[in-house]
Amino acid sequence: MNPPSSTATLRSSPPAAPLRVLVVEDEEDLRQAMSDYLELEGWELSGAGDIASCQAWVQDPRGGVVVLDLGLPDGDGLAGLAQRLDRRRHGLVLATARGRLQDRIRGYDEGGDAYLVKPVDLRELVAVVRGVASRLASQTADSRPGVWSLGGVEWRLTAPNGAQCMLSNYEVRLLQLFVNQPGQTLTKEEVIRGVDQEGKGYDPRSLEILVRRLRNKCQAELDAELPLQTVHGIGYAFLAELRICG
Repeated sequence: MNPPSSTATLRSSPPAAPLRVLVVEDEEDLRQAMSDYLELEGWELSGAGDIASCQAWVQDPRGGVVVLDLGLPDGDGLAGLAQRLDRRRHGLVLATARGRLQDRIRGYDEGGDAYLVKPVDLRELVAVVRGVASRLASQTADSRPGVWSLGGVEWRLTAPNGAQCMLSNYEVRLLQLFVNQPGQTLTKEEVIRGVDQEGKGYDPRSLEILVRRLRNKCQAELDAELPLQTVHGIGYAFLAELRICG
C-alpha cells in the first residue's frame, strides 16, 4: 500500500462557515416565523419543538446559538437543555412568555446570554443573536488550539508543541480527511470510505480501534491530546486547524 499523495489532498482554506442557530419553540408557526427571519441574515437555521429533538444539534462540535423557549412539551427548557450546553461554543437566548423577575434572574443564573419576553420583536431577536455570535467568535479566537501539520517525506504528524510522530497509511488517510476543515463533522460512513480506499470491508469497529490507537500514539509520543473528537451518533470532527506541509 503506497503512501497517499500530498498534492492530491492539498486544499485551499474554505470560507468561514455560517453561524448555526437552533430555534427551540413548540408553537410551530412561531418557530417557523423566527427561523425564516433569522435565516435572512445568512445563518444556518434548525428548528425543534421539544428538548429530545435537540440532542444531535447540541453535540455537534461546531456549536452555535440556541434560541430557547422554557415551557416545552417534554420539560423545562433550562433544566432539560440549557445545562447541556458548552458555554465555550454555545450561546443561549431565552425567548419565553415567563416575564417575572425571578424567572429572568434564573435564566441569567443558568447561563442565558439574553432574556426576551414574548411577544418578541424579530428585529431585536436578530440583534441579540448577532451580539451573542460576536461573543462566541471572540472567545473561540482566544482559545483556538494551535496548528497541527501533516506531511513530510515519511508522513509525520507535527503537534503545536513541535513534537512529531510517524504515521501508518491508514492514520494518514484518516487525518487527510480533516485538512482545512476545523470543527467540521464527518460521518462515520464518510470516514470509512476515505480510509478504506481498497474496499477491504473496513467497519465502524475497525475505525474506532484506529482512532483510539492514534489518540494513544499522540499522547505517548507527542505529549499532546489529539483534537479529534467523537460526535456521538454522527462521526468525528477535528477541532483544531490541520494543514498539509511539504
